[in-house]
Amino acid sequence: MDSEHESDDDFAQNDDNRSDDGSERGGEMDDATEGAISSSAQATGLEDASVVRVHTPLTLQPHVLDCKTFDIIPLALAVHPCNIYTLAATKCMRWVFTGSEDGYVRKYDFFASMNGKTLLTQGQRHGQVDSVTKAGILTSYWENEEQPNKSLPVLGEDGFPNATPGPSELNPNDMDIDVKMIKREGSLDRALTPVARAASPSEESKMSAVYSLDCHSEAIFAVSGLESGAVNLWTPRHEEGTCHHVFRQHTGPVSAIKLTPDEQGFISGSWDQSILQWDLNNGAVVRNYTGHGSQISSLSFQPAEAPTMTMDFSNSTTNVSNDAVLMSTSVDGMICLWDRRDPTQLPRKLQPPEKVPPWCLSACWSADGKRIFCGRRNGTVDEWDFAEGRFIQSIKMPANSGPVSYVKMLPNNKHLICASQDNIRLWNVTELDSRSSLRPFQIIAGHHGGLISSIHIDPTCKYMITTSGNREWEGPSTNGCLFYDIQPML
Repeated sequence: MDSEHESDDDFAQNDDNRSDDGSERGGEMDDATEGAISSSAQATGLEDASVVRVHTPLTLQPHVLDCKTFDIIPLALAVHPCNIYTLAATKCMRWVFTGSEDGYVRKYDFFASMNGKTLLTQGQRHGQVDSVTKAGILTSYWENEEQPNKSLPVLGEDGFPNATPGPSELNPNDMDIDVKMIKREGSLDRALTPVARAASPSEESKMSAVYSLDCHSEAIFAVSGLESGAVNLWTPRHEEGTCHHVFRQHTGPVSAIKLTPDEQGFISGSWDQSILQWDLNNGAVVRNYTGHGSQISSLSFQPAEAPTMTMDFSNSTTNVSNDAVLMSTSVDGMICLWDRRDPTQLPRKLQPPEKVPPWCLSACWSADGKRIFCGRRNGTVDEWDFAEGRFIQSIKMPANSGPVSYVKMLPNNKHLICASQDNIRLWNVTELDSRSSLRPFQIIAGHHGGLISSIHIDPTCKYMITTSGNREWEGPSTNGCLFYDIQPML
């Protein structure tokens, strides 16, 4: 690693400053603070004052907003055997979760991976850039299973289940029926007592590819989309992988999931062209968003304001996202903007420009929420003005770069990450009209030759994670999950 980057010792120090649940611990205290804590501990009868911790806020790392560019270097590789469809991480980056084609959710210790406690083998390093030497630390994994529907059957007039069960009725194999024969006036009255039983070995749950995934900011719970259209709610920290509830209404694979900013519900989008809003308190559908004519590809909330250096992202009261405006995209290229405050209002649609092929696997907001960037199949990224709904410009990738599968804006509101099939590029959107001979983008090393399914940047803009997978649409995959270190360059 170059001297200008953070060393392993620095990563170790950052890791040591975190508690077991991933929250930030306090750093070094000055004499006055330490004396005050010691006095308080003595007054309350505590023998060891070191147990008292000072909250260290999650803020942007220095020079993120005023730097000229970024040096984004891959350091660790989480090896996967197949396509990686989706990615989620806690706010403090303690835990990282990946969902893949083989039906497994994998849980990684991010800081143990970045600290280099395990190195890649020579075979695993083959095809990687020189800086990628560390292996992702896999702490656990579990199956993303299709849970059987255990709802009770609808009984007919004779007291027996209907001959032809409806979609909400129970499969007869899902329970035993204890028939009590009661003799009454020469006739038989049958009283049914449903008795739930465990599934037999021949009724094992079917594993489903993890099409979408999102987790609570502190990994209290997580939700994942399945091929059948169901959404599993499971716990990633306590009783890992235990499914506690199944949300059922979609009829196709759930390709996009996004928790609401207050984490009291979530939005799900499916291949059946529907978007549903769920309430996590009662499991009910709150709203059905209708307006798309193709498979849903991405969901995102509008940023409330541009981030500042003093903004504490670990504070639950920090208004990071505007939950009133939801953006959804579909494979046919349509972008829909929804006002969630008015359930009756139709979405505002941003149609693809003329002669642009239908395609949109990803769209993102600018850091201040005033512009929208959308990746297209023809190797371009469209820029839109949100307030006016006006098309601003088209950012063209180099020839033969392939479709743009993912876009992500950095907090400084100037640099846009565009992932194409050949490479990941960092564009400075403020210099696109410049007549300078310098290229307006730089290559981010790591991925080459595969579609990027997810890009995650932590709130402090210190780390980035990318995954490769085609999400069962079109294109090749490198099956790699790379952990990056971000350094502002003045």
